[in-house]
Amino acid sequence: MFELDHPIAGSQNHTRPLTNHKDKGTLQAFVSAKFPSLATNSIVTVSEDVPPKLLNVCAREAKFFDRRKEQARVEMEKLSASDSALDLDLTKCVPAAYVSGRKEFCGFVFHVTTDTLIPRPSTETLVDATVEFVNKRTDCKTDTNIMDLGTGSGCILLSVLLRTTNTRGIDIDISTPALSVAHSNNNRHKLTHRAEFVHASFETFTIDPHVVSRGPFDFIACNPPYVSSTRASRMRASIENEPMLALVADNGGYQAYRDIHTALAADARVLARDGCIAFEIGKGMENGVR
Repeated sequence: MFELDHPIAGSQNHTRPLTNHKDKGTLQAFVSAKFPSLATNSIVTVSEDVPPKLLNVCAREAKFFDRRKEQARVEMEKLSASDSALDLDLTKCVPAAYVSGRKEFCGFVFHVTTDTLIPRPSTETLVDATVEFVNKRTDCKTDTNIMDLGTGSGCILLSVLLRTTNTRGIDIDISTPALSVAHSNNNRHKLTHRAEFVHASFETFTIDPHVVSRGPFDFIACNPPYVSSTRASRMRASIENEPMLALVADNGGYQAYRDIHTALAADARVLARDGCIAFEIGKGMENGVR
């Protein structure tokens, strides 16, 4: 049946991808067969239990679906509770976060607009890594100085500051409207004395006088644009409302990483001698970024 292109999967080696979704495949179990017996002129049935692996996969997918459904419910409740009267055109498929102007991230609510990306749960890993770094510096007598490079809404740095006490930092972005959103979130969470904002690019941040004067930095957290133009064209419906400047990068999605590497290689004063830089990267990009 496999050789005849029948969509049946018996193992990972015999799984065919679906035509409508790359890197996905069917997972089915052959558990029962019926055929006529020539000897007794009756129907012979052969049955097997559903493999535990298949049941585990089904349970995992159901759990993922329920989590997404709950997230959608929470977002709609927040939207319904909004004080402002909103005229929502569902045919435009505008994300709820942009309609309500807010999004939860790391347990905190941040203001977002179409000038900023909508914070993703995956980016919370970058916050966790930064907090872990801060907590390990127990013998340090000064505040940990953190840079959020390409800050957008400011959610990465501000979440770190909200989860720690011995930290301060700066938000850097090339987009003035995005910095304005980050500044409003800074005010919302009453962190004005611990965070500053600088307009700079990936190419120039290491030599910007405002950045240099506030360094060196112990930790640089960066979620740069890393979606290739080819991939972006396939994702157009899901990302069309978000700023392409913060999502799409040249050279197969690697351009921002190259610009940052070049800038630091030319002048690394902004990074402390024992400092660390952490990136969010796309799937399959680890070797290229290294």
